[in-house]
Parts: sequence; structure tokens; C-alpha cells
Amino acid sequence: MDYRELAVELLRLRSEQFKSGVWRQTAKLTQGEYLALYCLQGHGGEAYPRQLSDELSVSTARIAAMLRDMEEKGWIVRRDVLSDSRHILVTLTDTGRDEMYRRREQTLTALSGALKALGPEDSAELIRILKRMNEICNDRK
Repeated sequence: MDYRELAVELLRLRSEQFKSGVWRQTAKLTQGEYLALYCLQGHGGEAYPRQLSDELSVSTARIAAMLRDMEEKGWIVRRDVLSDSRHILVTLTDTGRDEMYRRREQTLTALSGALKALGPEDSAELIRILKRMNEICNDRK
């Protein structure tokens, strides 16, 4: 078996996935602003920009730009921490939380439909294989 050839095919398939609406929608939830919303939610609705930068593996400059855009959309508020003027605390707003849940529900509905079309056995097998790939790839960091 030529594993390099299989790897090329896997890359090709992954790039094709992002041309479809369902996978594109899924990708948006797992990166950028939506991932930052989930990250904030995971921190009880508040976090420092540095925490977000570390957790999302993006530069502080990218986080600053992202937070500016998210604040303009009303998804977060930024405020100075009274005890330390060098720190800003980012807080998830109700609007941001609602947007996060709305987008998540849309994506879950689309993915559920795709998995239903795939069928129960293939869906279970897909999840099993993806979990195994995650384990293998995470061990190789």
C-alpha cells in the first residue's frame, strides 16, 4: 500500500470538503470568531486576550483585530481591569452567546442531515476513524 499516495488523496478530499456548504459551515465554527466565542463561553464568559491567543494558537495582534470586529458586532465587550490597567477583560455578551448557539444549531442540523444520508453504519465508522486519526495525529505533535 502506498501511504504517500493515500495522503495525497486525503489532502485532495479535504480541500474538496471546504467547497461544500456543510463543511464550510463546520469550518467556520471551529476557527476564528466563532471559536473565540466558544472559548469565552468555556471560560465562564470572560477571558483575557492573552488566554484567547494561547488557546486559539494565534498571535496577540490577530486576537486584537478579531476582538475589535467582534465588539463592533456586539458579541463581546472589552473593559479595563481596575486592579491592573495593563489588562483588558473580554466578556461575552448575550448577543454573542445567541449568535454562537444559533450558528451551532444551524451547523448541527446540516451535519445531522449529511450523517443521516450516510446511514448509521457508515456514520459510526466515519466517527470512529476520525477519532482514531485525531489520536494518531495528536501523538505526533
